Amino acid sequence: MVASKSFSIYEGEDYEVRLEYNREVLIAHLPVVYKFNRSVLISMEIKVEEIYDFSVGLGYPSLHCAVPLDNSRVKRLAVKLGFVHFADHDGYSVYKYKGV
Repeated sequence: MVASKSFSIYEGEDYEVRLEYNREVLIAHLPVVYKFNRSVLISMEIKVEEIYDFSVGLGYPSLHCAVPLDNSRVKRLAVKLGFVHFADHDGYSVYKYKGV
């Protein structure tokens, strides 16, 4: 397994987004969601689409997100944001972005 690095790409009043990356994959994480409503969901959809465009521009074939296997709330959120389940790996459900 190739070692990965991560950084915070967005820190807002309502949520945060971190990116984890290596030579093979780019993964979005939502480590903190402070508030969730319709306007936050729309903001997240826009942010994920921007991150997807960024990842394609860098040459990644797709954007993924990883959710702990036992976190059903974030799994539902991932689906609402346009991700589809791809695989389970090391205690995480891995999703691949398909768009909204």
